[in-house]
Amino acid sequence: MKYLYTLLVSLLIIIAVLIPGPHLPDVNIVGFDKVVHIGMFGAWAMAVYYDFSIRSTRYLWAMVAGLAFSLFTEIVQIFIEGRTFDWSDMVADAIGLILGLTIGAWMLRKLFRLKD
Repeated sequence: MKYLYTLLVSLLIIIAVLIPGPHLPDVNIVGFDKVVHIGMFGAWAMAVYYDFSIRSTRYLWAMVAGLAFSLFTEIVQIFIEGRTFDWSDMVADAIGLILGLTIGAWMLRKLFRLKD
């Protein structure tokens, strides 16, 4: 199925942001939520990179789509008990997008080199 990884990761992110705050695990590590955001959007970016076979001209569009998705998830959280809109989460998401696209590009180059 085309775009399967992107759809699955997007669905997992949406499910994660819809969990009400009181039901989230209490992790007492400073900045842990930012690491989670970086991981979620890094995984999303790698899935997009793989599913859409991104070339350098599409890299910008993947970033724009990822930032729009990030903004959407932050807006949705306004309506969820115990959750809020947080600009620093969007910064973490952007870092995850950049890392995910970079790692995705590197991984695909390695894979295609191994197949040749």
